[in-house]
Amino acid sequence: MLSETQLLTIALATVPTILLVAIGILLNNHRLDDMKDRLGGIKDTLRAEIKAGDAAILSQMATYRMDIISKIAELDNGITRLER
Repeated sequence: MLSETQLLTIALATVPTILLVAIGILLNNHRLDDMKDRLGGIKDTLRAEIKAGDAAILSQMATYRMDIISKIAELDNGITRLER
């Protein structure tokens, strides 16, 4: 059987280690939560930038489409004049 001194020695050796490990786990978990929050913010920012880029591209495509339609109409008018 263990004496009181041996039990006290074991307790003094293991309790601080267990406390340090528990504190380390809590701190690491807190850091992971911070990382998730940051990544969520980055994800939202990227989505907003992609949507803005898509809107700019669609606007540019609409402009080009109107230019092409205008050129086709000019060519059609020129062909119609030549056919007469």
